[in-house]
Amino acid sequence: MVTFSPVSTSAETLQSAVRNAVTNNPAQQAANADVRATLFEMLELRGEYQPEVFLFGEVGGQIVDNPSTLSAAENNTFKETAQIGIGVEYTLFDGYRRENLVYRNATRLDASILRQLDATETLALNAVEAYIDVIRLRELSRLASENIGRHEEIALQIRDLVQLGRIPSSDGFLVDDRIAAARDAKLGIDQSLANAIARYERVVGRSPSGAMNVPGVKNVPKNLRALQNEAVRRSFRVRIADKLAREAQFDAGIKEADRKPRVTLNAGLTYGKNRDGNLGNRSDAFVGVRMNWTLYNGRRPAQSAGLQERIRKAELDRRVAADEVRELAARTWNAYAKNAERSGVLGKQLRANIMIVRQYRDELTAAKRSLIDVLEAERAAFNARFQKISSDAALTFSKYQLLATRSQLTAHFGLAETNAVFEVNYEERARQSPRSAVFNTVVDPLK
Repeated sequence: MVTFSPVSTSAETLQSAVRNAVTNNPAQQAANADVRATLFEMLELRGEYQPEVFLFGEVGGQIVDNPSTLSAAENNTFKETAQIGIGVEYTLFDGYRRENLVYRNATRLDASILRQLDATETLALNAVEAYIDVIRLRELSRLASENIGRHEEIALQIRDLVQLGRIPSSDGFLVDDRIAAARDAKLGIDQSLANAIARYERVVGRSPSGAMNVPGVKNVPKNLRALQNEAVRRSFRVRIADKLAREAQFDAGIKEADRKPRVTLNAGLTYGKNRDGNLGNRSDAFVGVRMNWTLYNGRRPAQSAGLQERIRKAELDRRVAADEVRELAARTWNAYAKNAERSGVLGKQLRANIMIVRQYRDELTAAKRSLIDVLEAERAAFNARFQKISSDAALTFSKYQLLATRSQLTAHFGLAETNAVFEVNYEERARQSPRSAVFNTVVDPLK
């Protein structure tokens, strides 16, 4: 029987396997890169609150016909002209467009961090599954070897009984057939074990080594409703959907800013030759406030309707995500309950089969039971042991699935904080101070 017990100090622990999986897996590194890229996109918005400085210039020819301001020698004559200048523009008011840009990108960054955390949960669960599967198949391979050994013991017993004339010699062929079948079964199990090890290497990033045991999980919800409530409250997927819904609202605020006036502070200095038809060099300086306000745009009614539909879609997607998490929680709970009950039933069946085998072996020696009865009893006992090992493994895995359903698997292994690239608080920081708080972020170099 497979045993899922606390690990020894020299073992390949489940925690170390999970840690290696969520640290070195390329999928995890890709999720981290996405978070960093989204962060830098948000940091770009710092420039929205800073002045824009631009340099301009032109060279060409010009004819100006303006006798009221130009002399006869200057008027209506071709002149080479050139100018160069520098301008500065600083936004004083833009209908809260910049604030909504910061809110949107901060929310988008939070969603990206949550996706990275969700990806970590998935990788951790895959590592747990691969770890348990290797243990399960190792136990099944050992069971298959024992099954071959038991049938070989029966073969020796059959030879003795044949020599004593208690059973026909044809029974020897029957047991040889069962030995061959037992060996074939082990070949299939060993192939599955090799495949499980290959998957383990892909997920965890190294080969399984040493003693491997799975510690038990004590934090199991009391009932399905408690699991569903906690799953929806903690689920990264639901929180991502909530962030996307808020992002849609901020997108609407960005569009609405186009309906409000835009006020800027402008200054500039221009130096030129033969400008505006006047011979000679001239320089100009300017400083002032400029306002632009689009009072009517035919696209606005359709734009408003489209924005409302986007917001509605995002809110409905959030409800869909919550419903999906509830369904996943129910399916996980059902699997856990079924595996727990099945493990108990199989345990009783296995104990009965063991007693039957012992009784039949004794009765075969006393010529009170046929060989086929003994072989069928051995087959039933082997199947019960096989199913019990798989059921115990499934029960253990379903407990870890309960943690993953609540987005608590990495926290269970103490990896929640160490594996997070940044904390999910950028929308909150942006709402407190959109001009500075979210920009005070240190981005450590990749190592």
